[in-house]
Amino acid sequence: MKAVASQDDSRATGLERAPRPPLDLRAHLAALRRFWKSIAAITVVGALVAILASVLTPPTYETRMTFFVATAVNGTNTPLQADEFAQRRVNSYVGVVESEQLARVVVSKTGLPLQTADVMDMISASVQPETVLLNVRITDVSPDRSLIVARSVAANLDRVIGGLDAGTRNAVSLRVLSGPTLNPHAVAPRKTLNLALGLLIGFGLGVAQAILRQQLDRSIRDREKLVEAAGVPALGVLHLEPAAKSSPVLVPRMGQSTRAEEFRQLRTNLRFVDAASPVEVLVVTSSVEGEGKSSTAANLAQSFAESGRRVLLVDADLRKPKLQQYLDLEGSAGLTSVLIGEAELREVTQEWGPDGLHVLASGPLPPNPSELLGSPAMEKFVRQARNEYDLVVIDTPPLLPVTDGAVTSVLADGVLLLVRYGRTRVEQVHQAVEALESVDARVLGSVLTMAVAGRTNPRPSYGTDRSRFRKASPSD
Repeated sequence: MKAVASQDDSRATGLERAPRPPLDLRAHLAALRRFWKSIAAITVVGALVAILASVLTPPTYETRMTFFVATAVNGTNTPLQADEFAQRRVNSYVGVVESEQLARVVVSKTGLPLQTADVMDMISASVQPETVLLNVRITDVSPDRSLIVARSVAANLDRVIGGLDAGTRNAVSLRVLSGPTLNPHAVAPRKTLNLALGLLIGFGLGVAQAILRQQLDRSIRDREKLVEAAGVPALGVLHLEPAAKSSPVLVPRMGQSTRAEEFRQLRTNLRFVDAASPVEVLVVTSSVEGEGKSSTAANLAQSFAESGRRVLLVDADLRKPKLQQYLDLEGSAGLTSVLIGEAELREVTQEWGPDGLHVLASGPLPPNPSELLGSPAMEKFVRQARNEYDLVVIDTPPLLPVTDGAVTSVLADGVLLLVRYGRTRVEQVHQAVEALESVDARVLGSVLTMAVAGRTNPRPSYGTDRSRFRKASPSD
């Protein structure tokens, strides 16, 4: 009898889907490991932009000088009062140094082909705190022109300020304390600083995009997220090996690779997932195409056959069957032949491999797969297969595009839901589980397929010639 897990049971076991928790520090670190290549690329781009900006920016030279602001002592003030007056006035002289009036005087006296605004941009001033010292800087792309302008400022600043202070009681004078001194080395661009900033900004942007991509990524990439999305235990993780694309099915008796051991572990987990209700008919399905459904069904069935059980592998994908291609089977007769009464089960099964795995191909593709899989003939076939085999593994189409998988799962003792690493989205897993729950199917667990392996087993795990493992069926 098929055991059906109720909604209350799932809540009691803590398997119900919970809201997705916010990303924590571990998730951020995982994002950095996952997207380290893009982080490195963006960091390099930031450095290149900084280098390019430094190369394209013309060098700037600087001339410095310092003025001492003095106030004469007379009968109306004391030296302390004169010093306080000078400190108050020196801050105002910063504006005079950077003013349009002084710039016009410099242009007039030097005869340089410059606009007044250009000279104003070249000159800047500052005051040393708690002193009467006025620092003046003249920056320009031409070191000679910077020195000429500085000399003109040194010669004319006192006269300009004297004209502005005319009529005041305290006479203020500006004396050149040092300079004008030209720095023979360019003060800008600061290539080392620019490079450091470029690297820092690039790295920051790289980290930001990695975390953002991690937050926006709704694909399944670990067992915890798989359990959360499916609401059922994750029974295994199947890693992707390079040879799996060309040879997706493990050769019997040669499965000494990590992937072969993963199928044995999955076999063990399936045996103990519900010892009180052992599985006799198992449906293997997925949300969408390309999740390794057919190859997993074949390898899992072979693993059970290797353990000594009498196993029947059924290709119930009557739309895009793949088992006959993977196992090099004759596909002219198969499941559809049995369902429409053209052949008996024993006549169209084919034995594959030295462990006695029996395989039933899909047969001719019908125009109405869903109706055929949900027919009384399919129920009769499943009952017969239960009686003749210890385990029946049924490969079905994905759940979201068509209803074939959900229809077939009603006849099974349990369903194994496959989820592809890094491609299947959380929403697709939710929809697949809901499709199974709508027909009261018993979902035994989920499997994360095509996961990125930490390292590849150097020993060969797959074979290329499978024809020698196939035995002729009675119909041959």
